[in-house]
Amino acid sequence: MITSAKSALLPSRWALWSLGTPAVLAILAIDLAALAATVAGSLLSPGPSGRDWALLSLFTGCALVHVALTRLAEERRRGRRLQRGAVEFVDQSSIWFCGAALVLPVVLVVPLVVLVRAARYRIARKPPALWIATSCTVLLSVHGVALVRHAMGGFLDDPAAAYPAEGFHTAAVLLASIAVYFAAQAVPIAVYRGVRFRDWRPVTLLGTAGDNWLIVHTLLLAGGAAIVAAVAPAGLLGVLAVAVRETLNVGRIAALESERDQLASDALTDSLTTLPNRRGFELVAGTALEVDRSGGHPTAVLMLDIDHFKEWNTRLGHFGGDQVLRAVAERLRGCVRRGDIVSRWGGEELAVVLPGATAPEAVDIAERIRVAVRELDTEISTPAGGKSVRVGRGGLPPCTISIGVAVSPEHGLTLADLQDVADQALRTAKWAGRDRVRLAERVQLPSQSRYAKTEHR
Repeated sequence: MITSAKSALLPSRWALWSLGTPAVLAILAIDLAALAATVAGSLLSPGPSGRDWALLSLFTGCALVHVALTRLAEERRRGRRLQRGAVEFVDQSSIWFCGAALVLPVVLVVPLVVLVRAARYRIARKPPALWIATSCTVLLSVHGVALVRHAMGGFLDDPAAAYPAEGFHTAAVLLASIAVYFAAQAVPIAVYRGVRFRDWRPVTLLGTAGDNWLIVHTLLLAGGAAIVAAVAPAGLLGVLAVAVRETLNVGRIAALESERDQLASDALTDSLTTLPNRRGFELVAGTALEVDRSGGHPTAVLMLDIDHFKEWNTRLGHFGGDQVLRAVAERLRGCVRRGDIVSRWGGEELAVVLPGATAPEAVDIAERIRVAVRELDTEISTPAGGKSVRVGRGGLPPCTISIGVAVSPEHGLTLADLQDVADQALRTAKWAGRDRVRLAERVQLPSQSRYAKTEHR
């Protein structure tokens, strides 16, 4: 659900109170630190000159044009990251923030940050409290750069100077500023993530290598922008063209990566039930079986078939039959253990691998699945505005499922053997009247004999 900008500003929409006390305190600490730094910076910053005001106008104009020209691409990239479950989003506005902090009094950089961050608010899709805290880390970064400039004696204060010492000094100030700018954002954000998620692993605190490389790349562009602004301010228009191209290119690469990931997922996932398909199942299940066998543990395989599914399709149509299949798949997900492997094997047939499960444990899980499917109570909608029907209580007869169970090593050592034996047990359950679980009888398969000979040797 998309809320309006006005409702998003209400305290109840801030999502601040649900974060927990440690996270709220971390956010408030970031905000207060940025406020203190801004007050101190405003008092200690030298008065801006006419040239400074002109540079501020150039930086502000370039930054706002950059935001406007890349907005759609950035919104799409942000949306793809949200779909993949990513929490943070790295943009390239720091080209202008860090660049301006290297050449302008910090008292002028603060309004630049506020204005541009406000322009990017709609792209961010964050609660205002978190957005403000993130913006405050940017303010801490630009104040950090200002401190570096002051401590190291300025940045390109004499652009006409060409002697080596000036070049070394400029490079040193630039590298130190980039490091401080990066750290002033990374450290507060890392502390916030740690206290909120209670996860202190580096990948959680600092983000992915790809995100950090994008930040470093952006800050190097900021250094170039600062040098251009100090030497030939009109050249910032060229920096703007490069920045727009870079941001659009980042979005294009993100789109290609998203399409690649989606194609890989589609190749291994059944689109109707969102369970792994046969190919995806075999890749994961075979590995699980091998791990169990190497550790001397059993592995159970279930083959499941929805009873009289053709009748469901006849009664409800294929559209309704698909809904029954989806509902059964959802029940199946809720009945298995964490780490169990569930798939749509084909048609109305499903397959499950239970790593480490003994025969009694596998039968118990299969029986739990059988009962859950029989107790299924769901409403089935029909296409073209037809009347919906109910499967379960007070509606159509209950949906039932038959299940065959096989366990290694008693019934086989390979996935194919175990599925074949479980399928035989499934047919026995069908012949016995359906809506039941059958454990396969012990069998001697060729693969077992071969494996036994190999072990003997």
